[in-house]
Amino acid sequence: MSYDDLLMATYELREKLVADRHRPRYHFVPPEGRWNDLNGMLYWKGRYHIGYLQKIRNAPGERDFSSWQHVSSRDLVHWRYHPASLREPLAGTRGDYFNSGDAMEGMEVPTIIANMPRRGICIYQAVDDTLDRWKPLPQNPVIPLDPGERGERKLSSAFPECVIFDPSGWKEGDTHYALVGNKNFRPGYEGDCTSLFKSRDLANWEYVGPFYRSDRRWTAEEEDCACSDFFPFGDRHMLLMHTHRPYGKCQYYLGRYQDERFVPERNGQLSWLGSMLAGPETLADDRGRRIFMGWIADARDWQETGWTGVVTLPWHLYPGPDNGLKIAPAEELAVLRYDEVRASGLSLADGEEVTVDALSSDCMEARMTLAAASAAEFGIKLLCSPNGEEETTVTYRAGAGEFVIDFSGSSTDTSLQYPQGVTRQVVPYPPPPAGTLDLDIFVDRSVIEIFVNRDLVLVQRVYPQRDDSRKFRIFTRGGALTASNIVKWEMDAANPW
Repeated sequence: MSYDDLLMATYELREKLVADRHRPRYHFVPPEGRWNDLNGMLYWKGRYHIGYLQKIRNAPGERDFSSWQHVSSRDLVHWRYHPASLREPLAGTRGDYFNSGDAMEGMEVPTIIANMPRRGICIYQAVDDTLDRWKPLPQNPVIPLDPGERGERKLSSAFPECVIFDPSGWKEGDTHYALVGNKNFRPGYEGDCTSLFKSRDLANWEYVGPFYRSDRRWTAEEEDCACSDFFPFGDRHMLLMHTHRPYGKCQYYLGRYQDERFVPERNGQLSWLGSMLAGPETLADDRGRRIFMGWIADARDWQETGWTGVVTLPWHLYPGPDNGLKIAPAEELAVLRYDEVRASGLSLADGEEVTVDALSSDCMEARMTLAAASAAEFGIKLLCSPNGEEETTVTYRAGAGEFVIDFSGSSTDTSLQYPQGVTRQVVPYPPPPAGTLDLDIFVDRSVIEIFVNRDLVLVQRVYPQRDDSRKFRIFTRGGALTASNIVKWEMDAANPW
Protein backbone atom coordinates (compact mmCIF):
# COMPACT_ATOMS: atom_id res chain seq x y z
CA MET A 1 0.00 0.00 0.00
CA SER A 2 1.37 3.40 -0.97
CA TYR A 3 1.54 6.28 1.48
CA ASP A 4 -1.30 8.06 -0.36
CA ASP A 5 -3.42 4.91 -0.19
CA LEU A 6 -2.73 4.66 3.55
CA LEU A 7 -3.79 8.28 4.07
CA MET A 8 -6.98 7.73 2.11
CA ALA A 9 -7.79 4.54 4.06
CA THR A 10 -7.19 6.40 7.33
CA TYR A 11 -9.46 9.24 6.22
CA GLU A 12 -12.21 6.85 5.14
CA LEU A 13 -12.04 4.95 8.45
CA ARG A 14 -12.29 8.20 10.41
CA GLU A 15 -15.34 9.27 8.41
CA LYS A 16 -16.95 5.87 8.98
CA LEU A 17 -16.39 6.11 12.75
CA VAL A 18 -17.67 9.66 13.03
CA ALA A 19 -20.80 8.77 11.04
CA ASP A 20 -21.69 5.83 13.31
CA ARG A 21 -24.82 6.82 15.26
CA HIS A 22 -23.88 4.48 18.11
CA ARG A 23 -20.38 5.81 18.73
CA PRO A 24 -20.45 7.62 22.12
CA ARG A 25 -19.70 11.31 22.39
CA TYR A 26 -18.40 11.67 25.95
CA HIS A 27 -17.45 8.13 27.02
CA PHE A 28 -13.82 7.61 26.04
CA VAL A 29 -13.55 5.40 22.95
CA PRO A 30 -10.11 4.41 21.64
CA PRO A 31 -9.76 5.13 17.93
CA GLU A 32 -8.27 1.71 17.24
CA GLY A 33 -10.78 -0.87 16.08
CA ARG A 34 -10.40 -3.71 18.57
CA TRP A 35 -9.24 -3.51 22.17
CA ASN A 36 -10.06 -4.91 25.61
CA ASP A 37 -9.16 -4.59 29.30
CA LEU A 38 -8.03 -1.35 30.85
CA ASN A 39 -4.52 -1.69 32.22
CA GLY A 40 -2.05 0.32 34.26
CA MET A 41 -4.27 3.08 35.65
CA LEU A 42 -2.31 5.50 37.82
CA TYR A 43 -2.18 9.14 38.87
CA TRP A 44 1.20 10.81 38.36
CA LYS A 45 2.35 14.45 38.46
CA GLY A 46 -1.14 15.90 38.02
CA ARG A 47 -2.38 13.57 35.28
CA TYR A 48 -4.64 10.52 35.21
CA HIS A 49 -3.12 7.75 33.06
CA ILE A 50 -4.87 4.72 31.63
CA GLY A 51 -3.69 2.00 29.32
CA TYR A 52 -5.67 -0.50 27.31
CA LEU A 53 -4.80 -3.75 25.63
CA GLN A 54 -4.78 -3.82 21.86
CA LYS A 55 -4.31 -7.06 19.96
CA ILE A 56 -3.94 -7.80 16.28
CA ARG A 57 -4.19 -11.48 15.39
CA ASN A 58 -2.54 -12.06 12.05
CA ALA A 59 -2.83 -14.86 9.54
CA PRO A 60 -1.29 -18.27 10.35
CA GLY A 61 2.48 -18.15 10.09
CA GLU A 62 2.68 -14.44 10.88
CA ARG A 63 3.42 -12.94 14.28
CA ASP A 64 0.58 -11.76 16.45
CA PHE A 65 0.97 -8.25 17.81
CA SER A 66 -0.22 -6.62 21.01
CA SER A 67 0.53 -3.45 22.92
CA TRP A 68 -0.57 -1.39 25.88
CA GLN A 69 -1.86 1.83 24.35
CA HIS A 70 -1.65 4.84 26.65
CA VAL A 71 -3.71 8.00 27.19
CA SER A 72 -3.80 10.60 29.97
CA SER A 73 -5.98 13.43 31.21
CA ARG A 74 -5.97 16.26 33.74
CA ASP A 75 -9.75 16.15 34.28
CA LEU A 76 -10.86 12.52 33.64
CA VAL A 77 -12.88 13.80 30.69
CA HIS A 78 -10.51 15.01 27.94
CA TRP A 79 -7.74 12.58 26.98
CA ARG A 80 -4.50 12.88 25.02
CA TYR A 81 -2.37 10.16 23.51
CA HIS A 82 1.10 8.98 24.51
CA PRO A 83 3.37 6.47 22.83
CA ALA A 84 2.36 2.91 23.68
CA SER A 85 3.65 1.89 27.11
CA LEU A 86 4.46 -1.67 26.06
CA ARG A 87 5.07 -3.13 22.64
CA GLU A 88 6.78 -6.54 22.41
CA PRO A 89 10.26 -5.74 23.74
CA LEU A 90 11.38 -9.36 24.05
CA ALA A 91 12.56 -10.99 20.84
CA GLY A 92 11.11 -14.43 20.35
CA THR A 93 8.96 -16.75 18.33
CA ARG A 94 5.52 -16.05 16.97
CA GLY A 95 3.01 -15.52 19.77
CA ASP A 96 5.10 -13.39 22.12
CA TYR A 97 2.61 -10.71 23.08
CA PHE A 98 1.18 -8.91 26.09
CA ASN A 99 -1.90 -9.62 28.10
CA SER A 100 -3.20 -7.59 31.01
CA GLY A 101 -1.48 -6.33 34.15
CA ASP A 102 -1.31 -3.39 36.49
CA ALA A 103 0.49 -0.22 37.52
CA MET A 104 1.89 -1.05 40.94
CA GLU A 105 0.68 1.21 43.76
CA GLY A 106 2.92 2.99 46.27
CA MET A 107 5.96 3.08 43.98
CA GLU A 108 8.50 5.92 43.92
CA VAL A 109 8.92 5.30 40.16
CA PRO A 110 5.87 4.39 38.05
CA THR A 111 6.07 0.63 37.54
CA ILE A 112 4.09 -1.74 35.33
CA ILE A 113 3.75 -5.45 36.03
CA ALA A 114 2.33 -7.40 33.09
CA ASN A 115 1.79 -10.89 31.72
CA MET A 116 3.50 -12.04 28.55
CA PRO A 117 1.97 -15.39 27.56
CA ARG A 118 4.55 -18.10 26.85
CA ARG A 119 7.15 -15.99 28.64
CA GLY A 120 5.90 -15.06 32.12
CA ILE A 121 5.55 -11.99 34.33
CA CYS A 122 7.50 -8.91 33.20
CA ILE A 123 8.16 -5.54 34.86
CA TYR A 124 8.77 -2.12 33.29
CA GLN A 125 9.58 1.26 34.82
CA ALA A 126 9.01 4.78 33.53
CA VAL A 127 12.00 6.73 32.27
CA ASP A 128 10.41 10.20 32.36
CA ASP A 129 7.65 12.03 34.26
CA THR A 130 5.45 12.25 31.16
CA LEU A 131 5.43 8.41 31.16
CA ASP A 132 6.21 8.44 27.44
CA ARG A 133 9.10 5.99 27.80
CA TRP A 134 9.29 2.72 29.74
CA LYS A 135 12.23 0.35 30.14
CA PRO A 136 12.04 -3.38 30.88
CA LEU A 137 13.89 -4.87 33.81
CA PRO A 138 16.93 -6.73 32.47
CA GLN A 139 15.81 -9.81 34.46
CA ASN A 140 12.50 -10.09 32.55
CA PRO A 141 10.57 -12.31 32.76
CA VAL A 142 10.95 -12.04 36.53
CA ILE A 143 8.57 -14.99 37.06
CA PRO A 144 9.28 -17.18 34.03
CA LEU A 145 7.18 -19.90 32.48
CA ASP A 146 8.02 -23.49 31.63
CA PRO A 147 7.03 -25.19 28.38
CA GLY A 148 3.96 -26.90 29.89
CA GLU A 149 0.86 -24.79 29.53
CA ARG A 150 -2.91 -24.52 30.02
CA GLY A 151 -3.73 -22.53 26.91
CA GLU A 152 -2.28 -19.11 27.62
CA ARG A 153 -2.42 -19.62 31.40
CA LYS A 154 0.61 -21.71 32.29
CA LEU A 155 1.67 -23.45 35.46
CA SER A 156 5.32 -23.08 36.42
CA SER A 157 7.18 -26.13 37.74
CA ALA A 158 8.83 -23.81 40.27
CA PHE A 159 5.37 -22.84 41.59
CA PRO A 160 3.12 -25.83 40.78
CA GLU A 161 0.07 -24.39 42.54
CA CYS A 162 0.16 -21.15 40.55
CA VAL A 163 -1.27 -20.14 37.22
CA ILE A 164 0.95 -17.48 35.65
CA PHE A 165 -1.62 -14.98 34.42
CA ASP A 166 -2.56 -11.28 34.59
CA PRO A 167 -0.86 -9.76 37.69
CA SER A 168 -1.36 -6.72 39.91
CA GLY A 169 0.94 -5.29 42.55
CA TRP A 170 1.80 -2.76 45.22
CA LYS A 171 4.63 -1.69 47.54
CA GLU A 172 4.27 -2.02 51.30
CA GLY A 173 7.17 -0.69 53.36
CA ASP A 174 10.30 -2.01 51.66
CA THR A 175 8.54 -5.05 50.16
CA HIS A 176 6.87 -5.39 46.77
CA TYR A 177 3.85 -7.66 46.48
CA ALA A 178 2.16 -9.12 43.41
CA LEU A 179 -1.03 -11.09 42.88
CA VAL A 180 -0.33 -13.50 40.04
CA GLY A 181 -2.83 -15.74 38.28
CA ASN A 182 -6.57 -16.24 38.27
CA LYS A 183 -6.57 -19.62 40.08
CA ASN A 184 -4.56 -21.36 42.80
CA PHE A 185 -4.53 -25.16 42.75
CA ARG A 186 -3.71 -25.88 46.38
CA PRO A 187 -6.36 -28.33 47.71
CA GLY A 188 -9.01 -26.43 49.65
CA TYR A 189 -8.66 -23.28 47.55
CA GLU A 190 -11.02 -24.25 44.75
CA GLY A 191 -12.91 -21.43 43.08
CA ASP A 192 -11.68 -17.91 42.55
CA CYS A 193 -8.28 -17.42 44.16
CA THR A 194 -5.02 -15.74 43.21
CA SER A 195 -1.42 -16.31 44.37
CA LEU A 196 0.71 -13.90 46.40
CA PHE A 197 4.36 -13.28 45.56
CA LYS A 198 6.80 -10.85 47.21
CA SER A 199 10.15 -9.28 46.39
CA ARG A 200 12.62 -6.76 47.82
CA ASP A 201 14.16 -5.79 44.48
CA LEU A 202 11.42 -6.45 41.83
CA ALA A 203 13.73 -8.95 40.13
CA ASN A 204 13.65 -11.91 42.52
CA TRP A 205 10.22 -13.10 43.63
CA GLU A 206 9.24 -15.50 46.41
CA TYR A 207 5.94 -17.41 46.36
CA VAL A 208 4.00 -16.75 49.58
CA GLY A 209 0.89 -18.86 48.94
CA PRO A 210 -2.81 -18.53 48.08
CA PHE A 211 -3.91 -14.97 48.85
CA TYR A 212 -7.39 -15.82 50.15
CA ARG A 213 -9.96 -18.62 50.34
CA SER A 214 -13.19 -18.07 48.41
CA ASP A 215 -16.55 -19.23 49.73
CA ARG A 216 -19.26 -21.09 47.80
CA ARG A 217 -21.99 -19.00 49.49
CA TRP A 218 -20.73 -16.11 47.34
CA THR A 219 -19.12 -17.59 44.24
CA ALA A 220 -19.27 -20.78 42.19
CA GLU A 221 -16.27 -23.09 41.91
CA GLU A 222 -15.91 -22.37 38.18
CA GLU A 223 -15.26 -18.66 38.82
CA ASP A 224 -11.76 -17.17 38.77
CA CYS A 225 -9.94 -14.04 39.92
CA ALA A 226 -8.91 -12.21 36.72
CA CYS A 227 -7.65 -8.62 36.33
CA SER A 228 -7.22 -8.31 40.10
CA ASP A 229 -6.85 -4.96 41.86
CA PHE A 230 -6.15 -4.77 45.62
CA PHE A 231 -6.16 -1.61 47.74
CA PRO A 232 -7.09 -0.11 51.14
CA PHE A 233 -10.74 0.87 51.43
CA GLY A 234 -11.92 2.62 54.61
CA ASP A 235 -10.91 0.44 57.54
CA ARG A 236 -10.81 -2.64 55.30
CA HIS A 237 -9.24 -3.65 51.98
CA MET A 238 -10.98 -4.29 48.66
CA LEU A 239 -10.08 -6.98 46.13
CA LEU A 240 -11.61 -6.19 42.75
CA MET A 241 -11.72 -8.66 39.83
CA HIS A 242 -13.71 -10.06 36.97
CA THR A 243 -14.45 -13.68 36.14
CA HIS A 244 -14.30 -15.60 32.88
CA ARG A 245 -17.09 -18.01 33.84
CA PRO A 246 -19.58 -16.44 33.78
CA TYR A 247 -17.74 -14.07 31.50
CA GLY A 248 -17.78 -10.38 32.32
CA LYS A 249 -18.91 -10.63 35.93
CA CYS A 250 -17.13 -7.83 37.83
CA GLN A 251 -17.09 -8.44 41.57
CA TYR A 252 -15.28 -7.44 44.72
CA TYR A 253 -14.52 -8.57 48.24
CA LEU A 254 -14.23 -6.35 51.30
CA GLY A 255 -12.26 -7.78 54.18
CA ARG A 256 -9.27 -7.77 56.50
CA TYR A 257 -5.67 -7.87 55.30
CA GLN A 258 -2.96 -8.89 57.71
CA ASP A 259 0.13 -11.12 57.83
CA GLU A 260 0.17 -11.37 54.03
CA ARG A 261 -3.32 -12.86 53.92
CA PHE A 262 -6.68 -11.46 52.87
CA VAL A 263 -9.85 -12.62 54.66
CA PRO A 264 -13.02 -11.71 52.72
CA GLU A 265 -15.95 -10.54 54.86
CA ARG A 266 -18.33 -9.24 52.21
CA ASN A 267 -18.88 -9.91 48.51
CA GLY A 268 -20.59 -7.70 45.94
CA GLN A 269 -20.92 -7.25 42.19
CA LEU A 270 -20.36 -4.35 39.82
CA SER A 271 -21.78 -6.04 36.72
CA TRP A 272 -24.26 -8.77 35.85
CA LEU A 273 -24.89 -10.98 32.83
CA GLY A 274 -25.96 -8.74 29.98
CA SER A 275 -24.03 -5.61 30.92
CA MET A 276 -20.77 -6.72 29.21
CA LEU A 277 -18.69 -4.78 31.78
CA ALA A 278 -15.27 -6.34 32.52
CA GLY A 279 -11.59 -5.41 32.87
CA PRO A 280 -11.97 -3.36 36.09
CA GLU A 281 -9.17 -0.95 37.09
CA THR A 282 -8.76 1.71 39.77
CA LEU A 283 -6.31 4.38 40.85
CA ALA A 284 -5.86 6.62 43.88
CA ASP A 285 -5.49 10.31 43.03
CA ASP A 286 -3.96 13.24 44.92
CA ARG A 287 -7.30 13.91 46.66
CA GLY A 288 -7.42 10.40 48.11
CA ARG A 289 -10.24 9.36 45.78
CA ARG A 290 -10.46 5.81 44.48
CA ILE A 291 -11.38 6.19 40.78
CA PHE A 292 -12.74 3.18 38.88
CA MET A 293 -13.02 2.64 35.13
CA GLY A 294 -13.85 -0.48 33.15
CA TRP A 295 -14.27 -1.88 29.67
CA ILE A 296 -17.78 -2.29 28.21
CA ALA A 297 -17.82 -4.73 25.32
CA ASP A 298 -20.02 -4.61 22.23
CA ALA A 299 -22.91 -6.61 20.77
CA ARG A 300 -22.11 -5.62 17.20
CA ASP A 301 -19.56 -7.13 14.81
CA TRP A 302 -16.53 -4.85 15.03
CA GLN A 303 -15.34 -5.92 11.56
CA GLU A 304 -18.53 -4.38 10.19
CA THR A 305 -18.47 -1.22 12.31
CA GLY A 306 -14.70 -0.66 12.37
CA TRP A 307 -14.55 -0.38 16.17
CA THR A 308 -15.65 -2.05 19.39
CA GLY A 309 -15.77 -1.34 23.09
CA VAL A 310 -16.25 1.69 25.34
CA VAL A 311 -14.63 2.85 28.58
CA THR A 312 -17.07 3.48 31.44
CA LEU A 313 -17.44 6.87 32.97
CA PRO A 314 -15.04 7.45 35.86
CA TRP A 315 -16.70 6.21 39.05
CA HIS A 316 -15.72 7.44 42.51
CA LEU A 317 -15.68 4.46 44.92
CA TYR A 318 -15.87 5.33 48.61
CA PRO A 319 -16.91 3.63 51.88
CA GLY A 320 -20.41 4.25 53.20
CA PRO A 321 -21.49 4.60 56.83
CA ASP A 322 -21.50 0.80 57.23
CA ASN A 323 -18.13 0.52 55.47
CA GLY A 324 -19.91 -0.88 52.41
CA LEU A 325 -19.30 0.31 48.87
CA LYS A 326 -20.78 3.60 47.63
CA ILE A 327 -20.41 4.75 44.02
CA ALA A 328 -20.80 8.22 42.52
CA PRO A 329 -20.00 9.63 39.09
CA ALA A 330 -16.77 11.62 39.20
CA GLU A 331 -17.64 15.27 39.77
CA GLU A 332 -15.45 16.32 36.81
CA LEU A 333 -18.18 15.10 34.43
CA ALA A 334 -20.20 18.22 35.26
CA VAL A 335 -17.95 20.22 32.91
CA LEU A 336 -19.73 18.56 29.97
CA ARG A 337 -23.19 19.78 30.96
CA TYR A 338 -25.07 22.44 28.98
CA ASP A 339 -28.67 23.38 28.19
CA GLU A 340 -30.06 22.65 31.65
CA VAL A 341 -33.78 21.87 31.81
CA ARG A 342 -35.80 21.44 35.01
CA ALA A 343 -39.16 19.70 34.87
CA SER A 344 -42.08 19.86 37.26
CA GLY A 345 -42.73 16.95 39.60
CA LEU A 346 -45.08 14.20 38.46
CA SER A 347 -47.68 12.02 40.19
CA LEU A 348 -48.61 8.81 38.42
CA ALA A 349 -51.60 6.63 39.26
CA ASP A 350 -51.46 2.84 39.22
CA GLY A 351 -50.87 1.59 35.67
CA GLU A 352 -49.98 5.02 34.29
CA GLU A 353 -47.11 5.74 31.89
CA VAL A 354 -46.09 9.26 30.92
CA THR A 355 -43.67 10.70 28.38
CA VAL A 356 -41.41 13.44 29.74
CA ASP A 357 -40.54 15.46 26.67
CA ALA A 358 -38.01 17.58 28.56
CA LEU A 359 -35.85 14.46 29.05
CA SER A 360 -35.87 13.27 25.44
CA SER A 361 -32.26 12.89 24.28
CA ASP A 362 -29.67 10.32 23.23
CA CYS A 363 -26.75 12.25 24.78
CA MET A 364 -27.58 13.55 28.26
CA GLU A 365 -27.38 13.35 32.02
CA ALA A 366 -30.68 13.36 33.93
CA ARG A 367 -31.39 13.25 37.65
CA MET A 368 -34.61 12.48 39.49
CA THR A 369 -36.11 10.94 42.59
CA LEU A 370 -38.73 8.20 42.20
CA ALA A 371 -40.84 7.40 45.27
CA ALA A 372 -43.33 4.54 45.36
CA ALA A 373 -44.40 3.48 48.82
CA SER A 374 -46.55 0.59 47.61
CA ALA A 375 -46.07 0.11 43.83
CA ALA A 376 -45.17 -3.43 42.83
CA GLU A 377 -43.16 -2.30 39.78
CA PHE A 378 -42.04 1.09 38.54
CA GLY A 379 -39.28 2.58 36.48
CA ILE A 380 -38.21 4.37 33.35
CA LYS A 381 -37.97 3.76 29.63
CA LEU A 382 -35.08 5.19 27.62
CA LEU A 383 -34.42 5.81 23.92
CA CYS A 384 -38.04 5.12 23.04
CA SER A 385 -39.55 5.59 19.61
CA PRO A 386 -42.96 7.36 19.65
CA ASN A 387 -44.97 4.18 19.15
CA GLY A 388 -42.75 1.80 21.12
CA GLU A 389 -41.06 0.04 18.21
CA GLU A 390 -37.80 0.55 20.11
CA GLU A 391 -37.38 1.10 23.86
CA THR A 392 -35.14 0.07 26.75
CA THR A 393 -37.09 -0.60 29.96
CA VAL A 394 -35.56 -0.32 33.42
CA THR A 395 -37.99 -1.76 35.99
CA TYR A 396 -37.62 -1.91 39.76
CA ARG A 397 -39.56 -4.89 41.16
CA ALA A 398 -40.08 -4.17 44.84
CA GLY A 399 -41.39 -7.62 45.78
CA ALA A 400 -38.44 -9.44 44.24
CA GLY A 401 -35.94 -6.76 45.30
CA GLU A 402 -34.36 -6.41 41.86
CA PHE A 403 -33.91 -4.25 38.81
CA VAL A 404 -34.72 -5.75 35.42
CA ILE A 405 -33.23 -4.07 32.36
CA ASP A 406 -35.17 -5.35 29.36
CA PHE A 407 -33.31 -4.64 26.11
CA SER A 408 -35.12 -7.21 23.99
CA GLY A 409 -36.94 -4.33 22.26
CA SER A 410 -34.13 -1.78 22.31
CA SER A 411 -33.30 -2.18 18.64
CA THR A 412 -34.82 -3.38 15.40
CA ASP A 413 -31.35 -4.64 14.42
CA THR A 414 -31.64 -8.44 14.40
CA SER A 415 -27.88 -9.04 13.97
CA LEU A 416 -26.92 -8.09 17.53
CA GLN A 417 -25.03 -10.75 19.50
CA TYR A 418 -25.31 -10.31 23.29
CA PRO A 419 -23.38 -12.82 25.45
CA GLN A 420 -25.25 -16.11 25.94
CA GLY A 421 -28.10 -14.61 23.93
CA VAL A 422 -29.50 -12.74 26.94
CA THR A 423 -32.01 -9.96 26.30
CA ARG A 424 -32.50 -8.73 29.85
CA GLN A 425 -30.28 -8.01 32.82
CA VAL A 426 -31.37 -8.81 36.39
CA VAL A 427 -29.67 -6.90 39.22
CA PRO A 428 -30.52 -7.69 42.87
CA TYR A 429 -31.27 -4.62 44.98
CA PRO A 430 -33.16 -4.79 48.30
CA PRO A 431 -36.05 -2.32 48.67
CA PRO A 432 -34.71 1.05 49.81
CA PRO A 433 -36.34 3.02 52.66
CA ALA A 434 -39.79 4.30 51.66
CA GLY A 435 -39.27 2.85 48.19
CA THR A 436 -37.25 5.90 47.10
CA LEU A 437 -34.73 5.76 44.26
CA ASP A 438 -32.36 8.64 43.54
CA LEU A 439 -31.24 8.15 39.95
CA ASP A 440 -28.39 9.79 38.07
CA ILE A 441 -28.87 8.68 34.46
CA PHE A 442 -26.22 8.98 31.75
CA VAL A 443 -27.19 8.23 28.15
CA ASP A 444 -24.53 8.42 25.45
CA ARG A 445 -25.76 7.11 22.11
CA SER A 446 -25.34 3.35 22.71
CA VAL A 447 -24.24 3.47 26.37
CA ILE A 448 -26.45 3.73 29.46
CA GLU A 449 -25.07 4.12 32.99
CA ILE A 450 -27.53 4.68 35.86
CA PHE A 451 -26.26 5.40 39.38
CA VAL A 452 -28.85 4.23 41.92
CA ASN A 453 -28.81 5.74 45.42
CA ARG A 454 -25.01 5.67 45.10
CA ASP A 455 -25.29 1.95 45.86
CA LEU A 456 -24.83 0.47 42.40
CA VAL A 457 -24.52 1.34 38.72
CA LEU A 458 -26.68 -0.22 36.01
CA VAL A 459 -24.65 -0.51 32.79
CA GLN A 460 -26.12 -1.43 29.41
CA ARG A 461 -25.28 -1.17 25.70
CA VAL A 462 -28.22 -0.70 23.31
CA TYR A 463 -28.44 0.11 19.60
CA PRO A 464 -31.66 1.87 18.52
CA GLN A 465 -31.92 2.25 14.76
CA ARG A 466 -34.63 4.87 14.42
CA ASP A 467 -33.84 8.58 14.37
CA ASP A 468 -36.85 9.25 16.62
CA SER A 469 -35.83 6.76 19.35
CA ARG A 470 -35.04 9.49 21.86
CA LYS A 471 -38.05 9.71 24.15
CA PHE A 472 -38.04 9.23 27.95
CA ARG A 473 -40.94 7.67 29.85
CA ILE A 474 -41.82 6.97 33.49
CA PHE A 475 -44.27 4.24 34.51
CA THR A 476 -45.75 2.43 37.51
CA ARG A 477 -47.75 -0.77 38.06
CA GLY A 478 -49.49 -1.95 41.21
CA GLY A 479 -49.44 1.42 42.98
CA ALA A 480 -48.89 5.16 42.68
CA LEU A 481 -45.54 6.83 41.95
CA THR A 482 -44.12 10.32 42.33
CA ALA A 483 -41.17 11.73 40.40
CA SER A 484 -39.43 14.83 41.76
CA ASN A 485 -36.16 16.79 41.55
CA ILE A 486 -36.15 16.29 37.78
CA VAL A 487 -33.29 17.96 35.94
CA LYS A 488 -31.54 17.21 32.66
CA TRP A 489 -28.47 18.45 30.83
CA GLU A 490 -27.33 17.83 27.30
CA MET A 491 -23.73 16.58 27.33
CA ASP A 492 -20.94 18.01 25.22
CA ALA A 493 -18.65 15.78 23.18
CA ALA A 494 -15.30 14.83 24.67
CA ASN A 495 -14.19 12.42 21.92
CA PRO A 496 -12.67 14.29 18.96
CA TRP A 497 -13.55 11.50 16.50
